[in-house]
Parts: sequence; structure tokens; C-alpha cells
Amino acid sequence: MLLAAHQPNAIPWMPFFEKMNKADIFVILTNVQFEKNGWQNRCQVNGKWWTNPVAKGTTTIENKRYADGNSVKEVNMAWIYAMALTLGIPISKIKFDFPTDKKGTERLVEICQVYGANEYLTNMDALDKYLAPTLFEKAGIKLVPFVAKYKKHTFEMFAEHGIEGTKELLRRG
Repeated sequence: MLLAAHQPNAIPWMPFFEKMNKADIFVILTNVQFEKNGWQNRCQVNGKWWTNPVAKGTTTIENKRYADGNSVKEVNMAWIYAMALTLGIPISKIKFDFPTDKKGTERLVEICQVYGANEYLTNMDALDKYLAPTLFEKAGIKLVPFVAKYKKHTFEMFAEHGIEGTKELLRRG
């Protein structure tokens, strides 16, 4: 069982959905710190930034609010569900993380174990930044490299290939 995990980006770009499509289980991480200047409240389409301001304060994504009072998690998940369905990706593969005292790689290993995954799909740069491969090895979980094929925003893919063409490209992997 192949698991991937990601924070709930705002209006995600195509690699987010490529990763979701490849995984058997795609876990949305909301019990993690909201990342200032990250992708949880902004995206870039055709070189232009789209940003939804957030309320000040340090908190988890689960509890973070946009400046208008709406939940970051709920707004972003509405986009993620709509775009996944448009791309033909079953939303039944989307699961959520859970509160835990574990951090970093230990947390990801625990998520894999809870969901019964024996493989973890990871961006290769994560190995240099924050993953400890030996913890996955000790747990019997194989690391599977993920390399995005389409490094564009999903809206750019739709404009270039149409929705059906984009779905076909995704199906072909």
C-alpha cells in the first residue's frame, strides 16, 4: 500500500495531484504548523501570485483562519476535492492526519503504520531536508521516489490541454 502525505495547499498545482494520483492513500496533514509564506494560502498561476491573507497568530493548519474568518483547512479542502474530482481522482483515497506527539519522520512513519502502508511516496529533496530514511527502514516501510512530470499549475494544464487532455496525461502517468 503506497501512501503520500501533503499539507492542504491552496488551489494546488499539478504535481500535488500527480502525487495524489500515484498514491493508494493520500494523507492531508493539518495537525502541523501553518507555514508562513508557504503554499497553504497562496498559489502561482501564469507567473502571477494569488494570495488569500490569513489571520495573524501561530497555530496549526487545522485551526488557522483566513483573514475573512473562513477555515484554511475547509476552504483549501473544497478546492482540493473539486480539482481531484475534475481530474478523475477518487476522493475516497484522501485521508487526514491526527494529533500526535511525534514529529518529523517519526510522525510520517506513524501515519504509514496507522493506515497500513508499506511504502511512502516522497519528493527526493525531502531526503536532504527533513526525512530520516533509516526510521522508515526500521519500520519496514520502503521509500518510493516521486518526481513530478508536469511542473505547472493545474489551471495552466487545463488551459494548455483542456480538462480531458489533462486527465489523459495524468492517467498515462
